Amino acid sequence: MTQNRKKAPEGMYTAQEAITTIGIPSTAFYGLVNAGEIKRIVPPGRREGFYSRVEIDNYARTLQAFSAPYMGEKLDFVPALNEDLRNIHDLVASVSGGEKHAVPVDVLKGWIRRNPQSVHILRKKTEIMGYVSMFPLQMDTLMRRLSGQLLNREIPFDDILTFRPGSTIPLYIAEIAVRHQPEYLIHNEPDPTKHDKQAAELGSKIIREIVHFIADLRKQDVAISGFYAVGTSQFGIEMCRRLGMQPMDLPTGVRENRIPFYLDMEQESKSFLVRKLMAR
Repeated sequence: MTQNRKKAPEGMYTAQEAITTIGIPSTAFYGLVNAGEIKRIVPPGRREGFYSRVEIDNYARTLQAFSAPYMGEKLDFVPALNEDLRNIHDLVASVSGGEKHAVPVDVLKGWIRRNPQSVHILRKKTEIMGYVSMFPLQMDTLMRRLSGQLLNREIPFDDILTFRPGSTIPLYIAEIAVRHQPEYLIHNEPDPTKHDKQAAELGSKIIREIVHFIADLRKQDVAISGFYAVGTSQFGIEMCRRLGMQPMDLPTGVRENRIPFYLDMEQESKSFLVRKLMAR
């Protein structure tokens, strides 16, 4: 009996099946393959290339979430004010497992005092739906944070830099948090067995706004040499990966549910973030 050469092996897609699943033109698909963002697999004894179902399905979900507009009302992405900080703290505590996981309000105030653009919120009317903190750090302090020697709340305020025109800076993304749907929470903690569409869409919205923010910095002659972050939750690790960031090989910084990430603006051309910025 002759083997059907067009049928993909178990757990894989043919090229056409992968293109249909992702929902992009074939030229765009093969561009991703050539760039190494989607891996082509040639099983032994076959000439045709096939593609992992898991990888293609995950890519399609990420692309759909990133492209979809937030399902609720209009959201504004604006710098946080002092009166927002208590609500930010409470939001982070509610989705991360309690007060001990949330940066204290007085630390958030210190961040804003050192760099007024360091903390932003996603606001729906008067309700905070999401938040991100990101700021330049002195390199030695940044490495201490990435290697696990410092908590966010322990970063010295004097080591936080400003967005100064004419400067080239490393950007540290300290926290990203979004509001979860009530049914996604069990005893005020996220249930990882449930998919929260609202959180996915809010996270995608924050990523888009980070791209806009960095593009605005470039217009002000502020260059970003690289992005750094520490993923300490399933959501945070996913956000880092969706930004195209790569895990860092820092033995003292890698633990269960803790991964330091890095994105080089000059080298990581496969990153969605870099591609978007280069297109501007």
